[in-house]
Amino acid sequence: MSNSPTLDSALVRWCASLLIVGLLAAPLAVLAQTKSKVVKRAKPPTFDKIEGFYADAFQEGLVGQRPANLSQAVAAATSSGSTSVSPSPVGGSAGVAGSGWGALISATTIEDEVKTLKLLVDQNVTTPSDFAGKGHKATRRDLSMLAMLFGIAGEYEGDVRWKKDAPGARDAFGRTAANAKVGTAQVFQEAKVRKEELQDLVGGGNPFSDKEAEAKANWKDVCNRAPLMQHLESIWEPRLKPLLADGAKFTANGPKVQHDAEIIAAMGEVLSKEGMADADSDEYQAFCAKLRDGAKAIIEGVKLKNFDSAAQGSALINKACTECHENYRS
Repeated sequence: MSNSPTLDSALVRWCASLLIVGLLAAPLAVLAQTKSKVVKRAKPPTFDKIEGFYADAFQEGLVGQRPANLSQAVAAATSSGSTSVSPSPVGGSAGVAGSGWGALISATTIEDEVKTLKLLVDQNVTTPSDFAGKGHKATRRDLSMLAMLFGIAGEYEGDVRWKKDAPGARDAFGRTAANAKVGTAQVFQEAKVRKEELQDLVGGGNPFSDKEAEAKANWKDVCNRAPLMQHLESIWEPRLKPLLADGAKFTANGPKVQHDAEIIAAMGEVLSKEGMADADSDEYQAFCAKLRDGAKAIIEGVKLKNFDSAAQGSALINKACTECHENYRS
């Protein structure tokens, strides 16, 4: 029992020695393994001569004198837009500068009205017998409106659907509308062609791609006053006027009111164009202006949700129609 502390001390010293030897041996073993691995690397490339580099870029690379106003020259080139490409309007036509159609009728209204008129043409151009009866009269009215809308689309300064094909469509529909004063078999066949072309056009085709025509319309050859006035009467009295007599109906039907008002505004402008019937009369021009300005007041009323403005526009249109019919209605 007296030797136990001595044995314990020796055992502790022996274990500590083993631990120290182990700790020292581990790094040596790792080092030995590292040295045993030989990493092979590719030799760096050698160059006999380097092209395109200069010992002194400012002395050897720059030739000639420095521009006097370099910063101004860069700014001018940027602002001129010589390298930029301006987006083309829908349809690839620039319209007619200063036409002013965008202030009277929107591209959406033009497109929607064309689609509505297509449905009417489908109904009225069916059989030769129906066309010879009342069909040709309705067709004349609807094709005249289509010719007017395509005339506007061709001159439109902004983006509008069918702009590229509009001048060709304008001339074709205007010609058939003029012929539809009578309901002969020949005119029926011509109206059927227009019906098919309209179907193709609305469906995304290009039936007038080979027809070249000026964007600027010769309005006396596009449409006649009588069928346009028939269309005006069909939307003003039975449809638009009642919505402008009641504030609640006006508010609830804003988009419909604006659509019809834009059609009337455009119609008032077309009726006053050079070459149209009585367009050389100052008195008649005043009637057209009232029709157009009354419609514009309605449009503004819809945009501002101002019923009073729309009601004033309605009164102005009523006055224009009454006074004009007293003098020019046949």
